[in-house]
Amino acid sequence: MDQIFVKDFVHETEIGVYQSEFGKKQRLRFNVFLTIDYDQKNKNDNIENVITYEIILRAIEKHTSEGRLYLLETLANKISDTCFSDSRIKTIDIQIEKLDRIKGSLGIRMINENG
Repeated sequence: MDQIFVKDFVHETEIGVYQSEFGKKQRLRFNVFLTIDYDQKNKNDNIENVITYEIILRAIEKHTSEGRLYLLETLANKISDTCFSDSRIKTIDIQIEKLDRIKGSLGIRMINENG
């Protein structure tokens, strides 16, 4: 098994359940690790044979631009579902942190398995 990841990626979106979070974007930090099961005999130095980091970045962009979300858990599940569209991805470890709510950060971490 191999892993690819996007770490410490910061992106803004409108999210949250509290009144103070409505009507403004806040910064989220994403750490996403994908565990991948490649067919080793077909793995070589060819971008066509591997999953790229773009699958993670596109999923984040897609689900943060669709409209307001209330829960980080919902966002994490949507990102996971999008990445799992490739059956070679077996596990997703995703952490999303809100950077503007407290001094420091708060957030969620989920580990999801495909299937």
